[in-house]
Amino acid sequence: MTLTKKFKIVKMNLRLGIKETVEDDVALEAPVNIYVNDQHVVTLMASPELIKELALGWLLDEGLIHSLAEVKDVWVKDNNVKIKTTSELKLRIQAAGTVKLITTACGSTEDFLKLLDRMEKPFVRSNYSVEASDILRMVQEMNWRSKSVWTIAGTHSAGLFAAGRLSAFAVDVGRHNAIDKVIGVAALAGVDFSGCVLISSGRQPADMVLKVARVGIPILVSVRGPIQTGLVAAKKTGVTLVCFARGQRMNVYSFPERILFPLSSDSVRE
Repeated sequence: MTLTKKFKIVKMNLRLGIKETVEDDVALEAPVNIYVNDQHVVTLMASPELIKELALGWLLDEGLIHSLAEVKDVWVKDNNVKIKTTSELKLRIQAAGTVKLITTACGSTEDFLKLLDRMEKPFVRSNYSVEASDILRMVQEMNWRSKSVWTIAGTHSAGLFAAGRLSAFAVDVGRHNAIDKVIGVAALAGVDFSGCVLISSGRQPADMVLKVARVGIPILVSVRGPIQTGLVAAKKTGVTLVCFARGQRMNVYSFPERILFPLSSDSVRE
């Protein structure tokens, strides 16, 4: 499946004084329609690959299904994914449609906090812990994988590490979609989410944090920064949120006990 398209562009380099017309690859996105029990639930604009995994991951991390045991059949044709479930999901779908998080585009922090408190929130109680050096190794591995398989700008990547090993990887034009895809891939492989670390290339608002919380992933890591709503959501759902994981540094914003740091007698600062 073609994931990029060549476009004629004009490249300008002011330092070298060069202006040239070239062909460049641009990432494609396509509408992926998800149907549940013959009802259209959502259309996601996504990179047109792993769309079955995208749909199943989305259902899981949006809380519409609790496990793949609820899925009876899945059909994929073109960019349409039709899913039959063993449970009747109309009430869950209606609830998901009426309780929408306020994004950074509108609303106030106070409105968000009130809405978050009214939502049914999971709480991750996993005792899984990871060495800080292993977190940075995972980030480096995901960055290497991202560069080796997809060099197009404007995309996001996500990787799920189970017991320290990369179990699922995806690149997409949307950072949410990338997380949906790796969760779908891992769920189909039977991965135990309670012993996992999810690495994301994107910033972390509340809706990103809630995705990993709903499936029970204890540690969420990003090379970028958090958003206030993401930090609040992490503290309310038991997720260890690690951001700015670059080089030899990282910031741990919630539940730091899951990140093991080799302390010496003179290295502790309050």
